[in-house]
Amino acid sequence: MENNTSSSFEEQNVQLRHSSLKPNETDNIMNDSDDEQLLCGYGSCTPRWLQKFHTAKWLLLMLGICAFVQSFVVNSIFPVGLSTLEKRFHMTSTQTGIISSWYDFAILLAVFPVCHWGNTGHKGRWIGIGSFLMALGSFICVLPHYMVPPYQYHETTQLNESEHGQCTYRDKLVSDCSKQHSSSASYLNPYFLMFLLGQTLHGIGATPLFSIGTAYLDENVSQKASPVYLAIHSVVTSIGPVIGLFVGGFMLTIYTDFDRVDMSMIKIKDSADPRWVGAWWLGFLGSAVLAFITAFPILMFARELPEAKRHRLKDVNQVHAISQMTNSNIIVKKNLRYLPQAVWNILRNPTFVTTIVLGIFESIVINGFAAFMPKILEAVLSTTPTKASYLSSIVIFAAAAGVMLGGVLIRQFNLQVSGMLKLIFVCHLIALILTPCFLIQCPARDFIGINLSYNNQKLKGTTANLHATCNDNCYCTEKWNPICHKGTGYTFYSACYAGCTHWVENSSRTYWNNCSCFDELISYVLEVQYEDNYLHDGFCEKECGYAQWLFLVLLFFSVVASFATGIPSQQIMLRVVPFEQRTLGIGVHWTFLRLLGFIPGGVLFGMMIDTACLKWKEECGKRQSCLVYDPYRLSWTIMAVAIVCKLVTILGTILGYITYRPNDLDNNISVQTTDSRGPLSLTVNDDRPPDEIRSFDGAD
Repeated sequence: MENNTSSSFEEQNVQLRHSSLKPNETDNIMNDSDDEQLLCGYGSCTPRWLQKFHTAKWLLLMLGICAFVQSFVVNSIFPVGLSTLEKRFHMTSTQTGIISSWYDFAILLAVFPVCHWGNTGHKGRWIGIGSFLMALGSFICVLPHYMVPPYQYHETTQLNESEHGQCTYRDKLVSDCSKQHSSSASYLNPYFLMFLLGQTLHGIGATPLFSIGTAYLDENVSQKASPVYLAIHSVVTSIGPVIGLFVGGFMLTIYTDFDRVDMSMIKIKDSADPRWVGAWWLGFLGSAVLAFITAFPILMFARELPEAKRHRLKDVNQVHAISQMTNSNIIVKKNLRYLPQAVWNILRNPTFVTTIVLGIFESIVINGFAAFMPKILEAVLSTTPTKASYLSSIVIFAAAAGVMLGGVLIRQFNLQVSGMLKLIFVCHLIALILTPCFLIQCPARDFIGINLSYNNQKLKGTTANLHATCNDNCYCTEKWNPICHKGTGYTFYSACYAGCTHWVENSSRTYWNNCSCFDELISYVLEVQYEDNYLHDGFCEKECGYAQWLFLVLLFFSVVASFATGIPSQQIMLRVVPFEQRTLGIGVHWTFLRLLGFIPGGVLFGMMIDTACLKWKEECGKRQSCLVYDPYRLSWTIMAVAIVCKLVTILGTILGYITYRPNDLDNNISVQTTDSRGPLSLTVNDDRPPDEIRSFDGAD
């Protein structure tokens, strides 16, 4: 009687977790003889010493390394090298923008087929094959370097200003724009397509890692450990962009053709020369090697780990009640024609839809900040691009801390779906309260002719005018080369627009004097005292005091609070759908986030930032990039977008909490279930092994 009761308990517990599985599938889950097939290795090569690596911790390590390589190349190496690609292959920003966005489009094309077939297949093999595709994509991105002849740079610049850009009182030459761009399209076409192909393989290769890879890790650990494991996985992923930022920057200090030309014949000195092209391709080559190597260890793991079955027996059923009932009548099949029915079943789950809405509006803000954070900090804090890049790393560390915090809180308080929704609400509320930190700013730089006129009057809106009577006879080109007078804090667009005629140079920087526009400006500011009339190259430093650090501290905690919702949202997404539909649920979630969040969100955020531009860099009458932003307008615009997104996420969290109907009304007490063998009392969320749990027949 005791053995029969124990067997009945185990079968009932599995049915509670997997109510839609057929009887023979349930028997397979409980069949311990299958463990001999769950071995680590390649085919029949499964040595005993290798089995000690067949654990969840080693699986986490290998998935983390794969994710690190993916984020390294896609989120750092490619963005860092985009401007260099434009210069090397004469691409427009539109073309490089298409190349950058093509990664997301490739994911949209692959995510549903990968999730549908990968869900019932060997997830480790899918991820390993994806890593091989990532390696192939990076290698294809290297090929244009060897397909083009060595880089040819102009020995001299054809400007009527001297090499130092001072006023020479000579007519400027008008560049022939039609000749300059006439052959670009036909010459670049094959290389443009090759980069698109490389990004396509990057997107397809990364899809298994961040869709079925999440389910692969989640189903091989306990529900209690899952948040921490997924949080660590996310933290390792976030390290990739940090390291890639420094590695990519270092690669660009190496001359692009160092492997094909005699470097003693190269006359341009370093990356400070505008004609310099760095070794953009080295990052892709390194990524290809790393992705290829990391594919082999992940292929060694079995379909599931030996401990997976025991973890599943202890799982708490948190599936939304409607999804549980609907799922009982659906048999998941590999045929793709059943995919719409399965997707519709998932989208009928209101709590799951809530996670999609939260993810969409969070991805709008996250993707916008990820793409433009250095530029935002540079404008808001009136600092240099280099310092802004270093300060941006603080945000990445805050994001990693937030992800870990969310996972630890779930484990520490053993939160279920309802508790995680409350945690998300609190975190978003904290982030909303801290969002006005963007109103804390450093004093804006005074750019003469852009936000301050030559007679010391504030300019508003887009009324920038670089021309004045003091520089009319200089015939200046709009070559961006700002100079600063340290005593007054005034920054001019260039030495030519400042009316400077003389210069001196030392080992570190260049100084100008006899600047007619500066002398005229000073005449309007009688109270200004300065020691000399020399101006130096670069921006004027603005004293910010404690405001800068207060802003960074508040921003840090705002980012921590925002990213602390990541793991809870991911856990809810995995828990409220039936077990065998988790991978498909991740695919649906990813599709909506890419389609409605990341792709349009980045464009929308960029358009919002562009509205704060005071002076554009132009070539042949076409806008290229913004040179000077209005920090006040930029701050208000960013804050408005962030507040709207946060309010929507808070409202969505409330609706998700209201509509959630758990299948087990109380996950920590005994619940009654009935089958053909009669009533059975069992304890849900018991961490003891199944053979130690006592079951009692209702008749007793």
